[in-house]
Amino acid sequence: MTRILLLAFTAVIGVQPAVAATLKPYTALSGPVVRLCDLFDGADERPLGPSPAPGGRVAVEAAQLGAIARMFHVDWRSSGPGDRSVLERPGRALAREDVLAPLRVLLEAEGAAKDSDVELPLPTTAPFPAGQPPMLDFTNTSFDASSGRFTTVLQATGEGMTPVQLRLSGRVLAMVEVPVPRRALMLGEVIRADDLQWTRLRAGVLRGEAVRQPVQAVGQAMRHAVAAGQPILLADLGRPVIVPKGTPLVLQLEAPGLQVTAQGVAVEAGALGERIRVMNPYSRVVLEAEITGAGQARVVAGAVPVAATPGQVGLR
Repeated sequence: MTRILLLAFTAVIGVQPAVAATLKPYTALSGPVVRLCDLFDGADERPLGPSPAPGGRVAVEAAQLGAIARMFHVDWRSSGPGDRSVLERPGRALAREDVLAPLRVLLEAEGAAKDSDVELPLPTTAPFPAGQPPMLDFTNTSFDASSGRFTTVLQATGEGMTPVQLRLSGRVLAMVEVPVPRRALMLGEVIRADDLQWTRLRAGVLRGEAVRQPVQAVGQAMRHAVAAGQPILLADLGRPVIVPKGTPLVLQLEAPGLQVTAQGVAVEAGALGERIRVMNPYSRVVLEAEITGAGQARVVAGAVPVAATPGQVGLR
């Protein structure tokens, strides 16, 4: 076990009244100096020596405790060789959150966009004092705006610890703000305005042409399911189905000087303006027709009638 190094206070302490005290078996140190009150309840704050480095600990055994008590006139008597006081200085690793805020300011001064994201691998370092922000300094910073890559030298330190020097490299990534679903959207579901919320995403994660404004998606139907928070591709959208498969239709057949109305059944589903196959339930003839409204369609000029298949006849 590491022993505490006492400061040479013997010549200046003088003779002081004994202070009644009890031993502290464990103390979490909050600074770089060990004090008398860290070992004994009821003692004062006179310094004894340096604390261990952040994340470290020392154990003060019975013999040394007795020597300290006599030197500093603390009224404490050892109960045996098992007496011990453990002094620990809490520490924590340097975190990305410690570095990112000042690094952003530095990179923006070098020309990086303010709304960018910073990709920063951070190596493991010696522990820093817990509960205290580290002191940081950046030097030799280089930023390439075309690639977004940067390098810098970071010197970080904390109270009572040896400074740590790190060479950091990372990348500045462009961000975009896009509307994404608040919840999962299912196949065929029509998107409402309150189904969407704005979020910031890395531009690189957008595959294909994504929806950039709510007006591009609201009122459209999903051709594929999309998870909550994921960008919506324009290719995943289509007009809502207003004629499900098997729907009875009023068919309009138009020719020069002639307009005829007939009955039909949708062989496939379709949206307004789409062309679908429609079967005459009496003649079993299938024609191509354009959907003009709910339950309505217009036979496409020049459409060639074909005989219905057994599966299409089953729509009756």
